Amino acid sequence: MQSEDHKEDESHAENENMGKATEATSEQLADFSTEIMSVTEMEQSPDNSPGTPPQEEKLQDSEIADAEATKTADPEPSFPPEFEKFWKVVETNPQDFTGWVYLLQYVEQENHLPAARKAFDSFFTHYPYCYGYWKKYADLEKRHSNMKQSDEVYRRGLQAIPLSVDLWIHYINFLKETLDTSDPETAGTIRGTYEHAVLAAGTDFRSDKLWEMYVNWENEQGNLKAVTAVFERILGIPTQLYSHHFQRFKEHVQNNLPRDILTTEQFVQLRRELASSANSHSGEDPPPGDDLPSGTEDITDPAKLITEIENMRHRIIEIHQEMFNHNEHEVSKRWTFEEGIKRPYFHVKPLEKTQLKNWKEYLDFEIENGTHERVVVLFERCVISCALYEEFWIKEMVCLQPDLTAAYANFVASLRPSLQKLV
Repeated sequence: MQSEDHKEDESHAENENMGKATEATSEQLADFSTEIMSVTEMEQSPDNSPGTPPQEEKLQDSEIADAEATKTADPEPSFPPEFEKFWKVVETNPQDFTGWVYLLQYVEQENHLPAARKAFDSFFTHYPYCYGYWKKYADLEKRHSNMKQSDEVYRRGLQAIPLSVDLWIHYINFLKETLDTSDPETAGTIRGTYEHAVLAAGTDFRSDKLWEMYVNWENEQGNLKAVTAVFERILGIPTQLYSHHFQRFKEHVQNNLPRDILTTEQFVQLRRELASSANSHSGEDPPPGDDLPSGTEDITDPAKLITEIENMRHRIIEIHQEMFNHNEHEVSKRWTFEEGIKRPYFHVKPLEKTQLKNWKEYLDFEIENGTHERVVVLFERCVISCALYEEFWIKEMVCLQPDLTAAYANFVASLRPSLQKLV
């Protein structure tokens, strides 16, 4: 999913001499996460100083007053020469998206961090769904070696658009590049981020790349049981590359021992199931000493061990084949709708009528046939693409909040004239 705003000219070369990172207080969005807010507040808080003896208070007060007067007189950090020209355009008309694009291109080209922070922070108060610009902002902080600030920008972006698979992927790659691999907590941090990502965006029909990254990373960690667990989740979710995931799962089963890819509980349960099935088919009790173990102990007879392994692999694939068949049916019911989505990202340009019709019909289908979770996710996807069409916001509130009154819906509908100016 590539945003048109993300495809704007990125050919501006980075200046050879990067300016030092300047301390600047970013405008905070109202819905910052608690974690980001606490970090920001900590950065902005002055150092605690020891108490002042009473006899020195007057002298210190005078010095402080003089210092404050001097500070007030200090000019604000100077911005690049053309900044004010571009800034005036968007300040006068915040709905001028092209004006914002020119402004953001300019501050990137100038590589001026205070100006860039002012521009990007203001831009996101109007257009928080532009995931590509969150990435540009985070990259700018990173180029100035501000890893902490870059991390915060990613977190803000993901709070604004948690369904952005692309932004999650960029953030995870950022963590892999910047975290200390020798730190024992790093693997847990990355795994936790993958979990947050798939919980937030993993049911998106086009989330396959995120799931595949998760599988590959657990493979790199040598955690085969975790790989199996991730596959078991994705095999039950209708996605575009559902068949590819099942093929990779079968390879995972065939290339590894059942004992290594199953939890102890799963392994024992499967072993007992196969032993019980073998006895029921023979119709006779096995000879003394010839029965298969029902726990985790090893089989010493090589022929019996090979037979058990192959039987286990066959049964594991058989069980998941049933999951695959069901998921394939669910995918087929949604495939036409998904093919009809030509612009899954946000842009200020109007959507074609066929696109709007497709979204409406897809929502109606999911409301009638899907689970509550899938309905919620589809609405969230829809209002990103159709953010400037208030009928979809109203539909979401009516469907997901049954107690919404008609009066309130009518009030929202009254916003049509102002919103229509943006379309």
